[in-house]
Amino acid sequence: VETSSATSYQIVLTDRGEDTIALLEENIDRNCTFGSASKISVTSHPLTWGNELSSDFSTPKKFHCIIGSDLLYNSRESYEPLLNTIQQHLHPDGIVILSVRWRKPELERGFFHNAEQLGITFVNWKEFEECETFKGRCPATLNWKDYGNPTSESSNEYFLKTNVSVGNTTKSLADITEDDMEVMNDDEYSSFEEKQIQIHVARYSANKKGRKRNFGE
Repeated sequence: VETSSATSYQIVLTDRGEDTIALLEENIDRNCTFGSASKISVTSHPLTWGNELSSDFSTPKKFHCIIGSDLLYNSRESYEPLLNTIQQHLHPDGIVILSVRWRKPELERGFFHNAEQLGITFVNWKEFEECETFKGRCPATLNWKDYGNPTSESSNEYFLKTNVSVGNTTKSLADITEDDMEVMNDDEYSSFEEKQIQIHVARYSANKKGRKRNFGE
């Protein structure tokens, strides 16, 4: 999301592949009917992590808000290109909002560690964790350094004391197996997923911001 003035916004949706871009465009046509007088612009463009948005498009170089959903699902090989893209397009005073469904915490914590090394500091989004609508559904309040870390007492306690329904039984999150996931009904599986979802927010740390102002500008 790029704000060019108090009442003007440019929203750019990105993905890779012609089919996914076509789907994004279809969703924009269906849902983004703001009218000709609107100050909101929504477009879609192809983007592969590690690359920049094509200069052929009239889109901002830097964005005040970058939003990502479930981006750490692949492998650690994708983390460096993703961080490169964030660096290339995050405004020096911008913010990153990243929702995470933890799957392999030992690997995924590496993404946040690498981000911190680059001066992009992620913290828990407290407003989300304290929201009455979500805090019962997504109760994990561990920071990224602790989540799934076997040396963290708070993490071990969370996984042992957080329960999930499997059929007619209740099991701790720590004891759930792939076989359990196979027999969960839709509501049970949704609850299981939500208990492993967090939202993190990030900005450039103060000692890195000045240097990043010159990145790509």
